[in-house]
Amino acid sequence: MQRDSDPTPNELQRAFFEYTPTDLEESLIQWTREHWPMAARGMVYNKAEADNMVSGVPGLRSDESRLVLSVAARIAISERELLIRGLAATLPDWLEERYGLTPKA
Repeated sequence: MQRDSDPTPNELQRAFFEYTPTDLEESLIQWTREHWPMAARGMVYNKAEADNMVSGVPGLRSDESRLVLSVAARIAISERELLIRGLAATLPDWLEERYGLTPKA
């Protein structure tokens, strides 16, 4: 089937479907790609926090459900920690480059 209209997206379509990350986002994405093993190790170390988080959830009918929820919590905790570490590593340099702000020691 051939298309009769021009396939080039209009302004509204570009606003919805196209996204250009900022330099801060690019540096954060790059840092997290380079340091993703931190999140993998965090999966092991965050077991106690995840189990504590899941312990109060009502309505879990089986141990398997509790395990699945615990693993999901461990993933979320690990991602949170990786993001926080990434921001701590990239934000000071970005602020200095962009605004000339230097962190106090």
